[in-house]
Amino acid sequence: MNALANVLAEVTFIPHSEGGRVQVPDCASAWYYPHLVVGDPGQRSAVVGPGNVLTEEYLGVGFAPGTEAFDFGVPREVRLRLIYFPRLAYEGVVPGATSTLREGSRIVGFGRVLARQDAA
Repeated sequence: MNALANVLAEVTFIPHSEGGRVQVPDCASAWYYPHLVVGDPGQRSAVVGPGNVLTEEYLGVGFAPGTEAFDFGVPREVRLRLIYFPRLAYEGVVPGATSTLREGSRIVGFGRVLARQDAA
């Protein structure tokens, strides 16, 4: 069995008019797997290096089904699974860390880590 770590985070989704999603994700009935990038929550575009290569560290997270519905611009506390733990340590994902949520290079939300619980 693969042990997973969990993070309690506050997440806010941004609307399409600000570069985000057209609709908020449906986390009530299905898993949602964006990437988390630790850094400035005010960032609204991906950092791209030479050759059009993304230079930031994208960390896989999962919102479990049953997460309460989201509204754009409204912060919500959620539990995120660090889906590649323990193969990837997620060193920067610690209480107080801020981040953006990504779907590919698109920034769809932002947030901060409130607590972390690594699996035993």
